[in-house]
Amino acid sequence: MDFLHNIAVVGAGMAGLAAARALQQAGRSVQIFDKGRRPGGRMSSRCNAHGLFDLGAQYFTVRDPDFAKVITHCEKLGVVARWPDLMACHVDGQWQSRHPEHPRYSGVPSMAALTDALAESLEIHQQVRITSITRTGSTWRLEDQNGRLWSGFDHVIVAIPAPQAAQLLHEVATSLLPLPGMSSCWSTWVRFEDTLAMPEGIDTWQGAFLKTSPMLRWAARNQTRPGQHGGERITLLANDDWSDRHLEADPDQVADEMIEAFRQCYPVPLPAVKAQGAHRWRYAQPRRPTEHTAGYLVDMSKGLSLCGDWCIDGRVEAAWQSGNRLAQALCRA
Repeated sequence: MDFLHNIAVVGAGMAGLAAARALQQAGRSVQIFDKGRRPGGRMSSRCNAHGLFDLGAQYFTVRDPDFAKVITHCEKLGVVARWPDLMACHVDGQWQSRHPEHPRYSGVPSMAALTDALAESLEIHQQVRITSITRTGSTWRLEDQNGRLWSGFDHVIVAIPAPQAAQLLHEVATSLLPLPGMSSCWSTWVRFEDTLAMPEGIDTWQGAFLKTSPMLRWAARNQTRPGQHGGERITLLANDDWSDRHLEADPDQVADEMIEAFRQCYPVPLPAVKAQGAHRWRYAQPRRPTEHTAGYLVDMSKGLSLCGDWCIDGRVEAAWQSGNRLAQALCRA
């Protein structure tokens, strides 16, 4: 496709990175614009005086053969490894050991290591928030939060959460709207003074599904991730309904409540808390899986497309599939 050469990607999460890499490998000129300080989107981590914490996506599975090739390469680079493989599940008030049905993977030493590796060869403008896009003749012009204009793009890929994409495109005449809603997620990090004692009958656990808690859905022991060590560091994820109901709550109060909820469902006393904090993901998961789609949305007449995990089912692998499938479709068009 000779006329589709200069492409802008808005968003440097997994979907945007996958699309940009595939298009770059096909000889297209690609620029990515991202509002964050580093690529990764919800595959981000926080490093502070109390250690390294993954706050968003906790792990990922690999079932797609093409994604498997990417992950095998990343394993060889040392930025990905299997984790968790020692799991627990809290259901009906009981703690049980559980081995994963499918292999799970984490970045090394954090989830951000994977997206950092995928971003390495790409041209990314970080801390650039695109506030509007305008079609002028046969090309697109983007404007950022500082009023700077970025022009001359044949095609724009919007690879951000659906509600943010809808806001960006609200003045664009396109068949791609309306877009689905997404639920939120509160994430709390905790550094304990001492190591957690284990529930009776469980030697150890790295990650746990909290199916009985009315508030929490997941707990991870960050120091058990490949490449990490030392200091009991827990990430707690709240469930969608609770997060949506407490979307505008004070982060300090959220952290207190989530730690107390973990205390209530954990069968042995918790160590003293050394430090804690909470992070809100306003758009974390699609409210319902998208069915009967190609895994992306495209309006070729406008030179505009959308991709993201929300186009499929919210998994890390789904985000990669969405971006990669879109890129392949654009190269075939």
